[in-house]
Amino acid sequence: MLIPFVDLRLVPSPGLGIGALVRCLPLAFAMTMLAGCQTLFQSNFNSTPLGQPPAAVQATGTASVFGPPGSVIVVSAPGSASGHWLQVSRANNQAPIAGMVGMLSAVPGPGQYSFICAMYMPTGSGLATLSFEPFPQPQEGGMYSFLHLDFTQKNNVRINDNDGTSFGTFPRNQPFDVTVSLNTAASPPTAHIGLLGTGASGSADYTITEPIQFVQQFGAIRVWMGYPWTGYFDSADILVTRSTN
Repeated sequence: MLIPFVDLRLVPSPGLGIGALVRCLPLAFAMTMLAGCQTLFQSNFNSTPLGQPPAAVQATGTASVFGPPGSVIVVSAPGSASGHWLQVSRANNQAPIAGMVGMLSAVPGPGQYSFICAMYMPTGSGLATLSFEPFPQPQEGGMYSFLHLDFTQKNNVRINDNDGTSFGTFPRNQPFDVTVSLNTAASPPTAHIGLLGTGASGSADYTITEPIQFVQQFGAIRVWMGYPWTGYFDSADILVTRSTN
């Protein structure tokens, strides 16, 4: 579904991602919301036992994890949320980086994409990152992204490592939602990023300056924690769609 056509500020429960929202809606309404969209990735952590890495086969698309054993697992829902969530952690700043890569089920090329997920950042946790990546990667085994969002220790969001792009605010110890509307058909490509939920607010428009050929090969999302950050964060209801209209 395209975020501009669904006013997520009307969602009554904070931290309720689109996946959970659709599950709570009458079937006819849910199908209406999804009409005209191709689902490319949708997480399904509820089918994975607690304490285990997420399954390779998700509801749509596939997942793979990286990092030390036990650093990327499925856990009980944090705070006021429900269901199973993904947890990414780093025990110390010498540990390898850790996270999950979600591979889209297809790479349709230029178009209008929507992304949403629920996030949970506990007190004391270091920086967490969401990355949008081309497929294939420009370099084998690389972590190149044309767009990434850092959830900082200042409780705001920074775009592509540029402090001048920092915006909004998110709560600690409370689930909240992140939305991205990504237009890879525009020249240059653009992104509209928003934060929603109790204690979360703010939005930003961003012009992507990375090579357009990589942006137009959007094929993966990455949820991760890198050097030198420690602690953990949780995520759930990860959904990527593309407009077919």
